Amino acid sequence: MKTFIDFLITQILLFVGFLSSHLSISKRHKLGCLIGEFFKLISSTRKKIAYNNIKMAFPMESHEWINTIVKKSYHNLGIIVAEVSAMNSFSDNYIHNLIKYNNPDLLINKYKEGKGLILLSGHFANWEILAYSVGLFTKIPILIIVKTQKNSSSDKIINKYRTRSGNSVISMHNAAREIIKAIQTGGAIAMLADQSATSDKDVFVNFFGKPTATYKAPAELALKFNVPIICAFPVRHKDYTYTADILELKHDDLENNEHGIYELTSRYARMLEEAIKKNPELWVWQHRRWKHTI
Repeated sequence: MKTFIDFLITQILLFVGFLSSHLSISKRHKLGCLIGEFFKLISSTRKKIAYNNIKMAFPMESHEWINTIVKKSYHNLGIIVAEVSAMNSFSDNYIHNLIKYNNPDLLINKYKEGKGLILLSGHFANWEILAYSVGLFTKIPILIIVKTQKNSSSDKIINKYRTRSGNSVISMHNAAREIIKAIQTGGAIAMLADQSATSDKDVFVNFFGKPTATYKAPAELALKFNVPIICAFPVRHKDYTYTADILELKHDDLENNEHGIYELTSRYARMLEEAIKKNPELWVWQHRRWKHTI
């Protein structure tokens, strides 16, 4: 039964990609919103998680405002599906028109230092387009740390799209050795660190006022190997294009110890929180981010 369901989902993904690739950018956006509405309809548990997360993060907001953000967050998920499923048909010129970077020279110059590079973002707007376009625009080969999908067929398709511009991918479950190798040879890695981490191995830092388990691996790598961290959180505009500010997450004042790891992780959490506050509808609220708190 699982094999049949996986096959069916893969065929649906391919069909959505075929349909989406033949639509204008505005109609693709509308298709994404419809997909998001479908996700919201069939995922009552996730919808409740999203509502409770937003209420916790924005306790002063009204029930109506929270429901609006829930709805728009689902629309964002649908838009991601519509865009990623059609990504194989996007020309380089199309990507250049779809997303713009502010201060891209910062990223390129940091890479040229030869210390390696950590590109850090979150499940915000279309993070897949972000990772894909960085490699395309800068010509820097990016090793993307990904979470393997349970549907192996769909996973292969998505990874094919991710690596079309010269990037490579590796599963987060067996990435440690390859990550260290990439950094030590001056390479660039990209990862997301905004989902719930382990309660016993990671660190608890404030996130929307709650001490929350947060992945410490980016901070550990940056401090141990003296690697610069570049952050970006793309913002979708009314014309359906994106802009991403290239920002350095500085840590030259920190030492490679528990305090340094805690402080650097906190800085990432604060940067992410500020991005979410400006555009709350663009973050994936459906995840149990506050699964482990103190």
